[in-house]
Amino acid sequence: MKYKAARLENNEGKMWHIGLDENDIAKHIILPGDPARCEMIAGHFQNAQLKAVSRGNPAYTGAYNDVGVSVMSTGMGGMAVAVCVEELKQIGAKTLIRMGTGGNIQRDIPEGSFVICTGAVRGEGTTPEYIPLEYPAIADIDVVNALRQACREYGVKPYVGLVRSHDAFYMESPGAHEGWEERIRPWTDAGVLALENESSTLFVVSSLLGGLKAGTILLTGKSLYESHGRMATANTPDYAKKVDLLTQITLRAIEIIDSLEP
Repeated sequence: MKYKAARLENNEGKMWHIGLDENDIAKHIILPGDPARCEMIAGHFQNAQLKAVSRGNPAYTGAYNDVGVSVMSTGMGGMAVAVCVEELKQIGAKTLIRMGTGGNIQRDIPEGSFVICTGAVRGEGTTPEYIPLEYPAIADIDVVNALRQACREYGVKPYVGLVRSHDAFYMESPGAHEGWEERIRPWTDAGVLALENESSTLFVVSSLLGGLKAGTILLTGKSLYESHGRMATANTPDYAKKVDLLTQITLRAIEIIDSLEP
């Protein structure tokens, strides 16, 4: 089977779900899950323009140091991300970087740390619709290296490694249901750094479609083992400043990636 979807357009000739076309986006795109984070990110762009708000997900396009860049919210979960990747590919996207948050499951990772994902455990239900679980969810090496270089330039020590993507948020959140520690401990013991919901779908679908460089950088809160019963990441001290720094790192990484092209 060839991984090439039909192009689904609305009555205005825009992509069916994201409401954008080739004239609306740059080839490098930042993908937060939270719609509110889009405006924060776009505040770093030169000449940022709001291109669409489709299904509650805003998209802005502008430039960073003369490199074209867009930001668009994906919403939460694998299915939402798969739709975004499919439709962004149709309109010329080349680089997709998820800039999100995750639940830290390693006690030695301090609150407010940045995690660069090299790959993801496929614990969600979307990607098996594409290909069996034996197929790996791996971040693009150029994106990983660019994010690491950008972190070094900003004096940040990132944690680099695997995350786990899954669908049932409340089943692996502290205090939500009994037995959450037993569910996540095997992943902690295996060295997985954090839990989140989107990266494995981003990596697998981008790889299968071809021509896309995909990666993820996350802000984490306290270890889930130490933050029982509360949403850890959003309560991280200096959250807005951390997101601001995360944005600068991600934009610098895009600048590096852009420079790699002949």
